[in-house]
Amino acid sequence: MPTPTKTAWWSRSRGLPADAHASWLASMRESPGRTPRILAWAGEGERLAIGSPAVLSTGGVAGWQHVGWHEIERGGWNDELRRLSWVRLDGRRGEVELAEPGRLPELFRERVEATIVVRQFVPLAGERGVTISARRPLDGGGPLLWHTSLTRGLSWQTAGVQEAVDDALAATRSEFDMR
Repeated sequence: MPTPTKTAWWSRSRGLPADAHASWLASMRESPGRTPRILAWAGEGERLAIGSPAVLSTGGVAGWQHVGWHEIERGGWNDELRRLSWVRLDGRRGEVELAEPGRLPELFRERVEATIVVRQFVPLAGERGVTISARRPLDGGGPLLWHTSLTRGLSWQTAGVQEAVDDALAATRSEFDMR
């Protein structure tokens, strides 16, 4: 009978409890193309967060939610609240409370920034305008995701704003020739 071996600190699970690691791996395998490699993790029980090369995973043994780094518009770590929070490109919000965040906030910043291929501000009315960005999935698949975000003081309901944003987006896309 083989002797069980201890898992080294540099192993694939990087110290994540075995049941959480197994459930996370199973969840990641449901979406082909995702690399099930842990870069950083934090939390305990059902309040876990795992950063892998292409996605941020939150949850625990009972279930996981995955969001691609390229889908996160903004977010970060709030040390006072002990919370990692984010806003996705589609406006949905997410957060996870972590008593000891470890390296996860740093990884969060690095991975989100790594997805940005283009970020350009286009003024529409003085200091107000639109930020146009193109994001790439870090799993190596899929097209660029183009996104527009208005600054404060501008509204999509204001006459002419949608047309101006559409024109600015078209010009930016043609300038970078990334369709």
